[in-house]
Order: sequence, then C-alpha cells, then structure tokens
Amino acid sequence: MGTPTADKLRLYYGSSDAGSDGGAIKAFECDAGCTVSSIVDTALTDGDDEWNGAVGWFNGDTTTAALRGHFFHVKDFVAASDSMVPYKELPAAPADTDAGKLARGGYWRSDTELMGLTLDGDQPELVSVTGTNITGITLKKASPYLGEGTLSLFYDQSEDTLHARMGSEDYGVGLDVSGDVSDGIIMDKDDEGWIQVDVVNGSLPGGDQTDTFTTARPNGTCIPDYEGDETRNSIGGKTRYRLVVAKNTDGSDDMISLEVYADKPSGTATTVATGESLTTAEGSFDATDASSWPTRGFWIRNNTVNGGSGDCRFVKYRSGNTLYCAAVDWATLSFDQGDTEISAGDTITDASSGATAVVDQITLSSGSWAGSDAAGSMILKDVSGTFGNNNNIQVSGVTYAVADGDSALGLRGYTGTSWAATNAIELMPDIDIGIDEPSGDSFEDPADEVTAPSGVTFTSPDSTTDALDMGDLAAGDTYGVWTREWIMDPHRARSDVSGDLLFVWS
Repeated sequence: MGTPTADKLRLYYGSSDAGSDGGAIKAFECDAGCTVSSIVDTALTDGDDEWNGAVGWFNGDTTTAALRGHFFHVKDFVAASDSMVPYKELPAAPADTDAGKLARGGYWRSDTELMGLTLDGDQPELVSVTGTNITGITLKKASPYLGEGTLSLFYDQSEDTLHARMGSEDYGVGLDVSGDVSDGIIMDKDDEGWIQVDVVNGSLPGGDQTDTFTTARPNGTCIPDYEGDETRNSIGGKTRYRLVVAKNTDGSDDMISLEVYADKPSGTATTVATGESLTTAEGSFDATDASSWPTRGFWIRNNTVNGGSGDCRFVKYRSGNTLYCAAVDWATLSFDQGDTEISAGDTITDASSGATAVVDQITLSSGSWAGSDAAGSMILKDVSGTFGNNNNIQVSGVTYAVADGDSALGLRGYTGTSWAATNAIELMPDIDIGIDEPSGDSFEDPADEVTAPSGVTFTSPDSTTDALDMGDLAAGDTYGVWTREWIMDPHRARSDVSGDLLFVWS
C-alpha cells in the first residue's frame, strides 16, 4: 500500500449551510442599494444577526473590478434591509449582480477548499493566473507548504515536462504535458509543496521557458483580520472559533498517524535577560535577544515555569529587546449548584470576595440549570480579584451558581505565574487548535463565531513533538480541526494573523 502524496490532503471551509458533506457553500448576489459599508441581497431572508461572523468573498469575475477576489468579515446582518455590514469598508460599492460566497459556522464540510498562497498578489482560486513566457498554462492553486518567496516554473520543451521550485532549490519531478492536462499537480523538490495547473498542450511555447511568481500568504481568507472594535472595546476582548475540515482525497490509501500543528511567526528562541522578571500584571522585561521577533501584537511562551508545562503572554509591542506585555486578566473558574443560566457576556461577582469578571465562555459538564445542579467551567475575562472556593457566583446581585474551587488566572489554557531571569522563551502560534471527529458526516454547529464547540480541547502545538494526533485517516474520510483565536483587549487590529495548519503523516 502506498503513501498519499501531499496534494491528497485537502482542507475545506466548514459551513452550516452546506446541508450535507461536500455541499455547496452559500452564494450571494448583490442588489441595488449597496454601499461600501452595506452589502444588500434580498434573497438573504434570514433573521437579524444570522450572518454575523461569516467570512465572505467576491467572485473573481464579478463586475466591480476592485472587488474581484476581495474578502470581508461580516459584523452585522440586518434583516429589515437584507444587508450585511462588513467590519471594514469595502474598496468599492458593489454593483447590482456582483456576486460571491459566504462561509459560517461548522457542521458540514463544504465543497470549497481553503485558499492557498497568492501569486503576484492574485488568489488563483478566484482570479485567473497565467504564465507570461510559458503560454498555455493556468495556475489554479499554490500549496501553503511552498512557503513565501519566489516560485519558478520551468518548461522543458524537449521532455514535454513542467517543473517547479522555490527560491534557489533544485526543481522537482516534472509533470508530463505532452497532452492537455486538467488539475495537474507539480511537486517541489521535497514533495511537500505543490501547484495545481491546467495545460493546453497546443499553446505551449516552442522552446524552453521559465516564469516566476511571488508567493504570499493571503489575509483574512479563513481567519479574519482582527478589527478595532473586536479588540479595544468594553467587553475585554474575546475568543473566536472556526472549523476547518481535512479530507484524504486519495482514492485508496490511508494517511497513517495523521497529525496537525499550527504555524508560528519566525524568530529565534531566547531567554529572559539577566536581572529581569515579569509578574502577571501589565509590565515589561528585556529578553536576551529578541531582534528576530515581530514588533507588535504577538504571543510568547515561557517553557521553564510551572514545572516545564509553561506559561504565555501577549506582547503588545517590542522595542529592541524590551517586550511590553499585557496583564493576565483572564481566568478559568469551575462551578456547581447552578440553578439560573449564566451566559457569555454576563458580568459575574463573587458575593464574598467582591471579585468581578465578564464571562467569555461557559461549558456544562453535568446537570442542568433547570435541575438546579448545573456544573461546569467558565473562561473569564476582564478579571478583578479572585473567585473563592464555595463562594456564591452572582449576576446583578442574584446567586446563579457556586464556585467549585478558586479561579485561576491564565491565558490560552496556561496557568499565569511570574517569570524570572534565564527562563527559556519562544514565539508561539497566533491560534490554538483542537480536533473533532465527525459524527457521521457532520460536526458541531456552534451558535456563532464566539461560541466554543463543546467537548473540544484546545492547545497550541507548534511542531511534530506536540502535534495533535488524529489517528489513521482512511481514503475519502474527513476530520475536523477547530481554530481558536484569543483576542486580548490591547490587541491592535492586524491583517497578518497566521492561521496556517501543518499536517504530517506516515
């Protein structure tokens, strides 16, 4: 039995509207009355807020040139006007009949693959990308595994083959183009990165030719940009969730021990500098050498503290080797004896200690509110003080539940603690991930983008050492990967959030 090649693992948008595994993603078509801040489609006859949080994009052949291949994130859906309000203004007002697609929620694997790399700024899945010197080819997808840089394509006329390489590496095995090719795959030298092409043999050049393209990661195509009012606002930030569905499209072979981990910004691991320290309060410290790190809005992990299980911080910005970190003002809190439902967005108070916090997520593990025995856990933000064990948890002065243990400060599943000189620190991924086996052909369908899927454990693996194991993925089977963004209140809006998922198998 062979091993599926890298191009056989395909990633798809999760969509609550697909209706079945591989079902069509939701389409929209603009009507008259659109503006740069309102997308009107009278066929969207849903209730208020129904499309909030959706990722949308305009087709590559839509009428308004400035909108071709443009992605947006829906802030609000207004039922009275059948209109979507994007977080950011569009580059142009949509014309009547401008059309595109929408992806929201989970539940089903849609028929639409996640976007790969851009080529010279164009998204090949949406806009036609053709060769200049190598006539007769159309590039349809560029695998993220190619990486960012210069992609070269070489046509060997005497061998009737097309080859690909990144940068100055050697060319990979060629694709036979002695006849027309549809959805042909050209692998790079390492058989990991690849491009997908259509070829019209009769239009190929009469001699050897080379074309080059600049590859780049697209922004906002699955993980939306952080928007200003999602970060600096009155709710203390938020967590946001997306479903990606992985499918083994190989016709016969399993992907043995399929694993997944998240990409992270580039930069060399270092240590907390001599004489430096950091508490859980907002503050700064010097790293021994952070010169290769980003300059603002990134996450770091301390691999020394908590007995080696680690801790993390959000870095607001870096100046030289000085890192300015946000306070650890999120916490987890277990509860029991719940008799009145606590909801995300509620402000809760400890009746004894006076501690306060805003609920970001709440998960029931047993019992029910109606039965007065609800038990579970909460993710809290904007935390002030400590919720004590067995203290009453109140909303507007009324007891809703009882704390089952003290609240524990921490970000992204880590326990917040103080850092000291020589502690080992490194960059960490922008996202947490969790895996979810389908029930039949479908997955969970949370109410909105800020509601966590139940039963999914999130961590932040960034290598094969701590990758999440999905087991063997049989030919034709799917598996879900949920992403979680932890958007802190001091996050600055940014368009370079990395949501790349890296997969390996035997």
